[in-house]
Amino acid sequence: GGLRDALKRRIVVTNESVFEVAPDADTIVFDKTGTLTAGEMRVTDVSGDEETLRLAAAVERFASHPVADAILDAAVRDESTVETGAVADGGTVEQRVAANDSDRLPEATDFTRHPGEGVSATVGSHRVVAGTPALIEERVGEIPKRVAARIKTIEQQGGLPVVVGWDGRARGAITVADEERSGWKSAVETFEDRRIVILTGDAEAGAERFREHPAVDTVFAGVPPDGKVETVRRLAAEGTTVMVGDGTNDAPALAAADLGIAMGDGTARAIDAADVVVSDNDLTALEDVFDLASGTRRRIRENILWAFLYNAVAVPLAVLGLINPLFAAVAMSASSIILVTNSRRSVFG
Repeated sequence: GGLRDALKRRIVVTNESVFEVAPDADTIVFDKTGTLTAGEMRVTDVSGDEETLRLAAAVERFASHPVADAILDAAVRDESTVETGAVADGGTVEQRVAANDSDRLPEATDFTRHPGEGVSATVGSHRVVAGTPALIEERVGEIPKRVAARIKTIEQQGGLPVVVGWDGRARGAITVADEERSGWKSAVETFEDRRIVILTGDAEAGAERFREHPAVDTVFAGVPPDGKVETVRRLAAEGTTVMVGDGTNDAPALAAADLGIAMGDGTARAIDAADVVVSDNDLTALEDVFDLASGTRRRIRENILWAFLYNAVAVPLAVLGLINPLFAAVAMSASSIILVTNSRRSVFG
């Protein structure tokens, strides 16, 4: 009954341990990007060298991440990089890039992904790096004061700075913003009787809007993918922990939690690592997951109690000859029917 009810509400249960774990959860961990936010990043500003966006797009073309999609989208939409009559609107990012990059986006080779920090590749004679300020300082060199000031402004405004550098210098910064997902506040409030933790790779300023919510207990900002795993493991050692996430970088953290819940438009890795998948990506369905688990466990206990009562009462009476064996057989059949009927009832109140 529980699995049938779950499918009706577009909840896919891949590990039945959810029915035991979810009702006892002490801590709910939310990954920010793609979970509490829409994960639909967009470029709102580009500052610095005029080649900043073009070279960043050439490097990001091989990355699988919402930030990379936003930069590619901005590059092929930009009038300076899209030929007259080219496909600039409509279609997927990949379709728009395919229509334009052969002439406008330079070819990138030797692509390298730096998990949680950015990407790098060789474009022409340049080794281009796009990512966090820390990655730029490590791979390119010291960030000029002009670019550093811009990075600070972006972070104060709650945006994500993607710094781009080549030839030993940070050349510019791209501002990428992510919209809050509708309903995230009510989803968090649903679990306010538990400890609510939010993880994000964004800087402290970008996470401030979530920290201010009264139902949120802790926000860990600036956390790289491997840091998310360690944080979830530490929380799981303190009590039963549920992780809600989306995206490639969330998969290890989902697996590290006592229960992993993946939002349905996440990557295949995240979905494979999760115990539950919310297929329509609706945050309000998270409450259904916990109601499903609690209701199913309650139904299982009811059935066990009923079966125990029958065996504790009817069997001894039949052995002592106090009831007709035929009646005992009929009662046993009736008991089985009651159990099946009870199991088929919806677990949602």
